[in-house]
Amino acid sequence: MFTPEMAESVLQKVVAGVGKSGVAGFCSKFARSVGTCEALLKDALGQCLLPGDRPTVKRSVHLPATGTYEETWQLVVQGRTLDGQKYVSDFPIVLSAGAPKAVLGIYWTGQGYGRNMDDPPKYTVPPQNACPRPSNQK
Repeated sequence: MFTPEMAESVLQKVVAGVGKSGVAGFCSKFARSVGTCEALLKDALGQCLLPGDRPTVKRSVHLPATGTYEETWQLVVQGRTLDGQKYVSDFPIVLSAGAPKAVLGIYWTGQGYGRNMDDPPKYTVPPQNACPRPSNQK
């Protein structure tokens, strides 16, 4: 049986992995969809967004398997980026080869995934670009 506790333990491992090893090799270690994870991570780093405190799970939604999608626990996580900005993100977990695994692994960008990528959820909160601006720009 695939439980919310199993899904939350994946989140805990991902967060601990970032704290221990940083983001180098992060996607290949923690995400089932490595290419998508790497694209999202590149975008996050390009905006100087790094994970800060340990996120909390605000909600978990069980999405049963269908003919198109595998069984998923959609965790809604909330936390702060390293520079203190609030985020609320979707963090989907699936059973991959019998073990729970993060679909993407990136949890601090305020992304909303759901099952319909064309209609992202309205409850997510993405942080703003955190890169320092040159002093001659306002």
